[in-house]
Amino acid sequence: MDFNLLIEKIDALPSLPQAYHKCCYLLEQESTDSNSLATIVSSDLAMTVMVLRVVNSALYNLPRKIERIDHAISIIGHQKFKELILTTVIVDAMSKLSNSNINIEAFWRHSVFTGLIAKRLALYSYLPNADRLHTAGLVHDVGQLIYFTMLSTKALKVCELVSKFEIEPLVAEQKVLGFNHHDIGAALCKTWKLPNWLIDVVSYYNEPESSTEFVQECRVVSLANKIANQYFPDITSLSPNNMGKVNFNSEVFETKLPLSLEDIEMAKEEALEQLEDILMALIPKLKCAK
Repeated sequence: MDFNLLIEKIDALPSLPQAYHKCCYLLEQESTDSNSLATIVSSDLAMTVMVLRVVNSALYNLPRKIERIDHAISIIGHQKFKELILTTVIVDAMSKLSNSNINIEAFWRHSVFTGLIAKRLALYSYLPNADRLHTAGLVHDVGQLIYFTMLSTKALKVCELVSKFEIEPLVAEQKVLGFNHHDIGAALCKTWKLPNWLIDVVSYYNEPESSTEFVQECRVVSLANKIANQYFPDITSLSPNNMGKVNFNSEVFETKLPLSLEDIEMAKEEALEQLEDILMALIPKLKCAK
């Protein structure tokens, strides 16, 4: 399929809910009324249920259960709430894209684990807004989800090249499709009117130095993705033959992040501890999540 035809299909996908966009507008104002935010979210039942489910998960680790949106906002604050609603609406929208040809459990385990590691790496690197790195990690492979859904036959050819000939996924995608999942993911993010930092990470996480404005964010997701692939390979690389070991000394140096090997080990362990709970909070219909 021609890339432009694929973009037309992407442009025709349902947009994110109006409640999300209304909240974003309010959050951009100098003075934001938390009650108004709560009222907007509460007008969308699906969004309300998911926000409360996620805020009560291990992702926030709050001391008591939160049952109302206004309480959630008052406890985690406006910035974290902004990332929370962004995460919930994106996951909900992505969950509607898959079909029976996709190993959806593998996709979500890789994506959620990448997000959890990215958040921890951001914290240990003293980067601001670590929560948005969690969102970026969740979304980084959305382009793969798109072409597996819309171009399933060619997706299998990509997997075959990766598995049989140990070709890098990006190279295999370019050879089979004529473009790669970065191109597709960025197009979807633009269609959904997502923030520029997220579009940038989705576009460049495999080559962080190509980013002009969000290099550190791309470096974090790049490293998180490589770590995640050791435990839960992405959907193009499920063959055990493609689960090589990362040289973490080399990776830390290359990503130019202020991280020690101890930081990386802690990030991995913490992410593994949270994974099942976060999977159940974000994607409760995932049959294999326990």
